[in-house]
Amino acid sequence: MYKKVAMEQPADGGTARPEQVHAAADRATVEQVIAGDTEAFAGLLQRHQSAVYTHMLRMVRRPEDAMDLTQESFVKAFKYLAHYNPRWAFKTWLMTIATNTAINFIQKRRLQTVSFEEVGEPAAAPKSHAKEMEPALLAALARLPEKARAMFNLRYQEGLPLAEIGAMLGESLANVKVTLHRARRFLRAELERGL
Repeated sequence: MYKKVAMEQPADGGTARPEQVHAAADRATVEQVIAGDTEAFAGLLQRHQSAVYTHMLRMVRRPEDAMDLTQESFVKAFKYLAHYNPRWAFKTWLMTIATNTAINFIQKRRLQTVSFEEVGEPAAAPKSHAKEMEPALLAALARLPEKARAMFNLRYQEGLPLAEIGAMLGESLANVKVTLHRARRFLRAELERGL
């Protein structure tokens, strides 16, 4: 029923890092799904749902929207799985889909006119993440442009390398560095102004 996945061994003969093991397992699962075992996709969902949801929550700041967008991202990933390029880690490809889905949602939401009575307080971050980031930082992050916010979250919350972020968002490495620098400068100024 389950296919054994050969662990990728580093060239230096050491042990494989956890992300290498997950990447190999993801590639094997993708191959299974493409070969017709659509139920194997549940493994990918289980392995990455938490990371995608957390990323979405940081982007849209509303748990209900984050859950809907997480589901939409996985539906898109399943639909376009045949287009996945194994040159990149599956998580990178999935987070690209998630980021673009969140950016599209935010842009559509901005186009809608909302009366002042309908505007409520922004949803608080879940308690597990509240300790990671102070409310002032969360509020400042919400004021960043969508792409800058996505880059910031992918770099400092997900720990992705700059080159991978650039590939995910279709930006050059130099542009990712400049955007992150400007985001850090903006956040620093916002936090200093709030003190």
